[in-house]
Amino acid sequence: MSRTAALTTLAVCLLSAGLCMANPAGKAGLAGPIKVGAISSAALFPEAASAVQAYFNTVNASGGVRGRQLQLIAADDKADPVIAAQEARRLVDTHGVVAHVGSASALECAVNAPFYAERNIVSIQGTGVDPVCFDSPHIAPVNTGPYGSMAAALRFLSEVRRQTRVCAVTVAYAPPQKPAFEKIVTDWVARGGKPLQYTAMGIAPTEDLGVHIQKAFDNKCEGLVFTAIEPAVIDWVKKAKAMKIEGIDWVFLTPAYTQNVADTLKADGEGIFAMSEFEPWSSRSGMLTDWRNIMVKSQVPLTSLSQGGYVAASVFVTTLRSIEGDITRESVTKAFQSMTPRKVSLMGTPFSFGNAPRHNPNRAAIPVRLEGGKWRVAHWEYIASQ
Repeated sequence: MSRTAALTTLAVCLLSAGLCMANPAGKAGLAGPIKVGAISSAALFPEAASAVQAYFNTVNASGGVRGRQLQLIAADDKADPVIAAQEARRLVDTHGVVAHVGSASALECAVNAPFYAERNIVSIQGTGVDPVCFDSPHIAPVNTGPYGSMAAALRFLSEVRRQTRVCAVTVAYAPPQKPAFEKIVTDWVARGGKPLQYTAMGIAPTEDLGVHIQKAFDNKCEGLVFTAIEPAVIDWVKKAKAMKIEGIDWVFLTPAYTQNVADTLKADGEGIFAMSEFEPWSSRSGMLTDWRNIMVKSQVPLTSLSQGGYVAASVFVTTLRSIEGDITRESVTKAFQSMTPRKVSLMGTPFSFGNAPRHNPNRAAIPVRLEGGKWRVAHWEYIASQ
């Protein structure tokens, strides 16, 4: 090669940001896909990872992030702690994911939080469920969560519905949930809320709901917050109807806010409430346009769970695009730890991360009501959990 040709080749290499250089330290992946993990309990939260994939497909179709495609590697923990631990290690240590995005598991946070801290990797949860999801420096759910939603529901009954005889029944699908719900009630009273008229904290999922429905009636509850997932919500409403118990505002959390609940209950569900952790998916809000278009194109159900996956993915991609230099696990973690709070579409409060010891950035919910077989917004303003 002549001296002129050599200089020309060197100039091209420099102008190409060093792409002609050998790949040092085994970093071949820096020019390949950006690998991202997600661990979900698929039987409980089937659309969370699908929503992340749908969002990634849209980004990839537009060229990806700085020319690199986003590759989602999703895992199903089957709500088994052993599998949850195995999958976390497979994704992080074997596949080398740079972060977890859109995970939705019944127990994954509690199992893997120490491991994420050890590996210095962040998890932007699509649906945080267990208390540790909201009590870890490396995990930040984008949803309000059952505890924040319960607090918002209590405020809705007391401050919006103007009720003085408020009650609550919470279901513990895992042991740590009971004390987490108890803390919500304790904090509620400490902040000036009236003591609840009737409570049953952390009942078993298999417990007879009729007993608590009757006690709600006997204690003259005006409104009651029930924290169970969809099947138990349907069972609660049907039992109350069969027992002819009326005149109580039943307020459920986000798992009740589904088309299936509306279609299954029909007239029996008339007047029940649920808390939407994001911009209500059944409304005509213009903020839903992008989410709805992406979900419909990929045939992902329009639910709060798919909203969580979408929001987690959008937060992640926006953060990736702010990174200067290589996109690696270390640079992604640093970007989240140094970010300032920012407004995010579909969330009632700004998303934040930073160096905080725990994260619950979404601290608000909007109540919706089942009327004429359709979910309608019951209060147009977000209600803060605290």
